[in-house]
Amino acid sequence: MELVLAAARQRFASAARVASVVVACGVMLVSGSLVSGAASLKPPVITETFTPLPCHRSTTIGLEGCAEGQLLSTDRRINEQVKLLFGVIATAPQRRNFVAVENQWLAYRKADCSTVSDAFQGGSIAPVEYALCEVRDNDARSADLHSYFALLEEGSSASPSWP
Repeated sequence: MELVLAAARQRFASAARVASVVVACGVMLVSGSLVSGAASLKPPVITETFTPLPCHRSTTIGLEGCAEGQLLSTDRRINEQVKLLFGVIATAPQRRNFVAVENQWLAYRKADCSTVSDAFQGGSIAPVEYALCEVRDNDARSADLHSYFALLEEGSSASPSWP
């Protein structure tokens, strides 16, 4: 029994060391220690990997094409807003945090819409629901970005126009 407990303690200690290294790396990454200088930091851009289908409301494939068109339009809007905000944000640490949040939001959007489309798994409507979910998430994110812009520009007389 003593040997089993000793082995378990050793494995736990080893796992704790690995976990502390992972946490330390994450903290360094978030704080910018492992991120390249501010000069190379750029605003994130949403890019889709699909070839848009034609929009026809009479077929499921056509509905998917319509949803893809809406998605590409809202992606362009988000990209414009993110670019504008990135230019307004004052400091490199704030920009790094903004980029990190945008990347996390994109991961959230993917997970959220995967969950939604899973309700239709195996059905031809699943990709339509996935794309429409991304459009809804983009609309919500756009509103959040606009609120953030208003906060940053509060009281400023020389603020750029919101797209």
